[in-house]
Amino acid sequence: MAAFTVGTALAVGACCASAEEPRSYQLDPFTQATGGYAGCPQGKPPILTEQEMRITAHERAERGTSCCLAGTCECGGAYKHDPEINERVAQAVRGDRRFRDTSVWVTTMRKFVTLQGCVRTRAQKSALERLVKAQPDVAIVWNETTVGTRSAKK
Repeated sequence: MAAFTVGTALAVGACCASAEEPRSYQLDPFTQATGGYAGCPQGKPPILTEQEMRITAHERAERGTSCCLAGTCECGGAYKHDPEINERVAQAVRGDRRFRDTSVWVTTMRKFVTLQGCVRTRAQKSALERLVKAQPDVAIVWNETTVGTRSAKK
């Protein structure tokens, strides 16, 4: 009986400790499109704290309502097509032989696509940006890729 009581206490303690740990949220789709550049630091998804998530959710609701009323976006959410846009962009990059030797991560928010990772030349970086801009429903491309590898920030 004592072992059961200790085990139960440990389980309850583990439950409560994990409930107190800070949570993080990822609201925007993030995926790796290519992985052919050894030594390229991994792209980082946009992670938010609980407080940042609450603020961001409020801002997104306001932005969605405003653009719907202005007629500049589809009512019901400027963000709802981001997962399919993100996947479409990643597939386009994966399917283009020019980028097989790159390591590229893709994040989409409100039809704005952010590219992270490493490419080998400036020409490859420019070609990547042009390819992504040409994809359906992409409004803006933020090309944050690096020519060559960079050391991970500490």
